Amino acid sequence: MTHRPERNDGWDLDQLHRDEIIVAMNWVIRTCQDIIRECSHKTFWTPTGTSTGTAPTTDHLIQSARTDVLNKLRHQLDGAETIISIAEHERAKRKH
Repeated sequence: MTHRPERNDGWDLDQLHRDEIIVAMNWVIRTCQDIIRECSHKTFWTPTGTSTGTAPTTDHLIQSARTDVLNKLRHQLDGAETIISIAEHERAKRKH
């Protein structure tokens, strides 16, 4: 989260929130792009360690899904959601 100066008028705080949300969402998009680049073939997911022509086990698929895609996305989504929640809380506090 960006350091906030002690005094912000409403516009400065709104601009700060917009900037933080945009940066967070850009990181979500970059993470998606990285996952596509690293873990897919022609936009279809290719589990890590899968040999061509072999069927991975269910356990392997579960583990690969978590490590290749879900954990990476969850980390970025949780961070973006936290930034948005803080912005909502600060905006609500300012309105009262």
